[in-house]
Amino acid sequence: EVSQRYCLNWNKQRWHMPRFTIVIPTHNRYDKLRNLLKSIDFTKPVGLEEIIVVDDSSRKVEIENEFPCLNIHRIVSSERLFISRAKNLGWRKATSDIIFFIDDDNIVNHRTFVPIIDKLAKSKCIGALVPAVLYKNRPDLVWVYATPLAKDRWSHVLIGRNKPRNPKIENRFLDTDALANSSVVKRSVLELTNGFEEKLSVNSSADLCLRIKKMGFKVYAYTGSFIYHDVTPPSGFGWWAEHGAQDPLRVNNELKDWILLMRFLHFKDNLFVFHAM
Repeated sequence: EVSQRYCLNWNKQRWHMPRFTIVIPTHNRYDKLRNLLKSIDFTKPVGLEEIIVVDDSSRKVEIENEFPCLNIHRIVSSERLFISRAKNLGWRKATSDIIFFIDDDNIVNHRTFVPIIDKLAKSKCIGALVPAVLYKNRPDLVWVYATPLAKDRWSHVLIGRNKPRNPKIENRFLDTDALANSSVVKRSVLELTNGFEEKLSVNSSADLCLRIKKMGFKVYAYTGSFIYHDVTPPSGFGWWAEHGAQDPLRVNNELKDWILLMRFLHFKDNLFVFHAM
């Protein structure tokens, strides 16, 4: 059990870094969410103002009671929100100028927060940053470093996917055109762009990334910060198979979102239907 004195000491120390809010959308994955919150609690991030959990699970659990040292606010919905709307509800309730979005199937450590928040806070031209993503159960293996669009803009290039970590491309800014499963964004930029496009109910991170760039801000993957994706590494059951088995409605919406995004990127292309298929 964590003592009240320990909590108070942490609260006094955390103001030395820019204040930030963590926003976590979750749906029927309390075990994953609990692991993420445990990792945040263990890491004790300096500057963490609050955690906003947006919960549209079928059966609700007051998980905030399990973490007395974390300032958790839970937004509860009886209807299915999906990720884009959930993230918008979260950041609009936040009190900080920097918002750290994290999907519930990740964990964090001491390399997650300070480097990337420091880079974002000190730059006037950067609107958003994405940490590098490693596998939770294989931290020597890359989930993805960055996701720039391919030259033909019909797909994203997944830099480093399923390859061993490469020191030559770490601690760098890499071009990216999606905010993947974790991102840190300035609140002022979210206000200017009106946040995530809710018509893209699940896969709206690429759309937001491109709109941020269109407004003149830079968006990079910063490979000096890391999060750890809690999914099966290669040769196992597989991430898409897991998603399909656990939440087929989400997978169906992801596919629809991809088609809408491609239509946006290639609205002048008469062969859109042919390419999209």
